[in-house]
Amino acid sequence: MKDIKLYSLLGVEIHPLTLEGLNEMVSCSIKLNSKLIIVSQNLHSIYMFHKSKIMRDLHSISIKRIDGMSLIFIGKLYGYPVKREHRVTWVDWIKPLMELSASNSWKVYYLGGKPGTALTGFRILESEIPKLRYEVRHGYFNLEKEGYENLKIVQEINDYDTDILMVGMGMPRQEKWIKENLDKLKAKAILTCGAAIEYIAGEVSTPPRWMGRIGLEWLYRLIENPKRFWKRYIIEPWYIVFLLFKDIFR
Repeated sequence: MKDIKLYSLLGVEIHPLTLEGLNEMVSCSIKLNSKLIIVSQNLHSIYMFHKSKIMRDLHSISIKRIDGMSLIFIGKLYGYPVKREHRVTWVDWIKPLMELSASNSWKVYYLGGKPGTALTGFRILESEIPKLRYEVRHGYFNLEKEGYENLKIVQEINDYDTDILMVGMGMPRQEKWIKENLDKLKAKAILTCGAAIEYIAGEVSTPPRWMGRIGLEWLYRLIENPKRFWKRYIIEPWYIVFLLFKDIFR
C-alpha cells in the first residue's frame, strides 16, 4: 500500500482508511505473512486510551481505524481532509471482510462474546457466504497469560493457521489480551471488534444507517440499553470536551 496518512486529535492518532483500504491492508498482511493489528478509534476508545496504559501500548503499534462519526466531525474542525467514507464500523465491514476471506480461502478465528453467540453469528454469515472458513471461541475464560486455559486458546489459534483473528471482548479487555499474547500469536491480521458478532447474531439490534450517517448511533444504543451505555455516552463525553479545549488552547 501507499504511505498511510496519520492525523492527531484529542491526544490520540487516527488513520483515515476506507473500507476498501482496510481490506487491502489485511490482504497485504496475509500475503506477506506479516503481523498487522487494527484497533477501533472512537470517543470511548479515546477515553480508555487516556485512562489505560495497556490501551496506549497496543495503539502505539497498531493501525487506528475511525469507528465514529464524531471523529470525522472533529477531524474536519481540525482542518483534516477526512471524509464520511473514512468512518468504517464493524456493521459496515464484517460482511465485506468475510466475503473477501471466503474468496481467498483465508481462515478466520473469532474470540469473544458469550458462549454460543459467536457460533450463531458465524453460522448466519456462513449461510450468506458458503465458503467462509472459521473457528470460534467465546470470551469467558481466565485471561492469565501463562494459565492453562489461555495457553490452550493461543495454541488453538496457531494450530488453526489463522489468517484473521478477530478479538471481541470489549475495551480494554481485548486490547490487554492481544498485547499480552502478541509474542505467541501467529495470526497475520489481528482485529479488535468489540460486540461485532452480537449484531450478526441478533443479540443487539443494529441502529438505522441514517442515524450512523449523522452521528446519532450513540443515542439509539443509549435508549435501547441505558444500563450498559449511560456512562459511555453521558459521563465520558465531558472528558472528551476537556481534551478538545486542551487542543484548542495548545
